[in-house]
Amino acid sequence: GATVEVSIDDVAAAVEYIREHAQEFNINPKLMGFYGTSAGAHLAAVGAMTTPECKAFVGVSGIYDLETAAICQRTKQEERIRYFCNRDTRVLHNASPINLIPKRHQPAVLLFSGTADITVECEQSRLFAQALRRKGADVVEEAVYPNYDHNLSAKASDKMEEIFFRTVEFLSEHLK
Repeated sequence: GATVEVSIDDVAAAVEYIREHAQEFNINPKLMGFYGTSAGAHLAAVGAMTTPECKAFVGVSGIYDLETAAICQRTKQEERIRYFCNRDTRVLHNASPINLIPKRHQPAVLLFSGTADITVECEQSRLFAQALRRKGADVVEEAVYPNYDHNLSAKASDKMEEIFFRTVEFLSEHLK
């Protein structure tokens, strides 16, 4: 019975939990970062764009505009259609990270995508990066891998290690 709205509420609850338990976890709650792949990149991007303390976001093969993403708009799978609230335009607009970019203090962003991705089109990352730049984001990096599919960061991919180390380097640089 989960929907995109319920999933986003879960992300917000997780952020609030981290804020409330920061001292217990010995972490700085004013220095947050988000990372995700595929649908997890969508949820991490929502968290990153709506959490003022977020300093960095890394997304791999992410869905950033539910109003245009093929996985949302062209699916015939009833379960997926239900998850996207029967494609309610208001919900899709409000749940799209591309529409949630803050006016000021955008996090540093690193996006990975493959041009042969038929699950989430590479265009999602390109359009999100453009929107971030238009809003004034200082750091927006795109890593586009020609002829790689949705699983470009999976264990079986020859790019997995490269993506891992680039992510660690990016987060280390921007989460200090």
